[in-house]
Amino acid sequence: MPAADSVTDQASWDPRLTEARNPRTEDIDRADSRTIVAMIQAEDRSVATAMQTQADALARVVDEVAGRFRRGGRLIYVGAGTSGRLGILDAAECPPTFGTEPGMVRGIIAGGLEALAASSEGAEDDAAAGARAVADLGVGANDFVLGVATSGTTPYVHGALREAMDRGAGLGFLSCSEPPARVRSLGPILVTPLVGPEVVAGSTRMKAGTATKLALNTISTGAMIRSGKVFRNLMVDLRARSAKLVDRGIRIVAHICDLEREPARRLLVSAGGSVRTALAMHLLGESRAVAERCLDAVDDSLRAAVDRYATAPCPCYAAYPETPPWPDPATLVAELGGAARRLEEAARNAADADRVGERVIANPGGWTPTQHVAHLLEFERAVVTPRVARWLAEDSPAFDDWVPDPHPPGADRPFADLTKELAGLRAPTVALLTGIDPAGLARRATIWRERPTLYQFLRGVRQHDRAHALRIEERVHPALLERDRSGA
Repeated sequence: MPAADSVTDQASWDPRLTEARNPRTEDIDRADSRTIVAMIQAEDRSVATAMQTQADALARVVDEVAGRFRRGGRLIYVGAGTSGRLGILDAAECPPTFGTEPGMVRGIIAGGLEALAASSEGAEDDAAAGARAVADLGVGANDFVLGVATSGTTPYVHGALREAMDRGAGLGFLSCSEPPARVRSLGPILVTPLVGPEVVAGSTRMKAGTATKLALNTISTGAMIRSGKVFRNLMVDLRARSAKLVDRGIRIVAHICDLEREPARRLLVSAGGSVRTALAMHLLGESRAVAERCLDAVDDSLRAAVDRYATAPCPCYAAYPETPPWPDPATLVAELGGAARRLEEAARNAADADRVGERVIANPGGWTPTQHVAHLLEFERAVVTPRVARWLAEDSPAFDDWVPDPHPPGADRPFADLTKELAGLRAPTVALLTGIDPAGLARRATIWRERPTLYQFLRGVRQHDRAHALRIEERVHPALLERDRSGA
């Protein structure tokens, strides 16, 4: 009579590959610890082989995500259990590694954030909850949603993908079993590393979890590299906001710029703790303001900025693309309309940092937050408002150069009053630009020695807004301001 635990009919077992019995580990419960370790390691070796079969699919996902990042979109992982936890982990690592905004890569897990620390496995059966989670994030056509379900059959993930498809988002599906027809019908890019049965049947936190971690690492890292977050093979898009990051930043700047440690530290201080900006300043031989504009013109890619501007000066407005296709103009106009709100957020972030002892002004002689906003108000009155109005009303107008006041008037007024006035001044201009067609954005004017399009001018205005918001909330770790005493 056969043993009670023998498997003679696999057809009677769950058909999903991740649930199958593994014939190589059927006697693992009789093994000693050394043999258990050897069995697990032998199975783990198959993960790399399975991942290699998915190289083309992973590259397609990387291209899709990088393209959506360039349009202001996001990468959103959706999963349950181990799959959801790994997605949130990968998303959480992107800001400190690549200097991204926290919302650029997001993770959604069935059962909500409570499921990170405590099992909430029943939540994976609720397809409607997955759809609601996607809707609550406001997923749109610029986003890419990657469903992660190692078994391939998680209803929560299926509901999320269907909602994302209805909203026009790009879709991907990562599974260690063959996806069911209802997933294939949605048309996602399929990434299916078939790692085979687990050491302990159904324990997909093991080989399937390892494959998932490898895939997510590849996707996020690849997309960040394609987005200019890496120079050579170094993380250059980081800010020195902890002692560890201060040391890493100084070492990166010293290595790429061929500087001693102390000059590298001073350069990083002058860049407000931004490694990428410090490198651009040195490699392009430009001031911080010009280096930031060069980077903005190439979507913040240090490699592209160096290739384009190392031997040629960076123009003020003509650095931006002069003809379509442009990144979504509606997004640009919306950002221009939200400038005052962004300044208020920057001031709140700076105040929060002050309260916890994190904020150190890199340049004690620099402007106060109210001076920054007063300058933007002066720029709005003298430049933005009149130029946009004439740009749209006249055929090829010409504008004189404008020199800002080093002591902007009105800086003694309350910060909130200044931002409110800026919002009021900007609103009519945004109204003029809302819904503008490509022909309108392609209209040219003469500014000093340049002949930019309206689109190029507006990109310059947006970059100017961003730069002043950044100065207001800028945080530099105290260790960066201390002269290096390591002797290195």
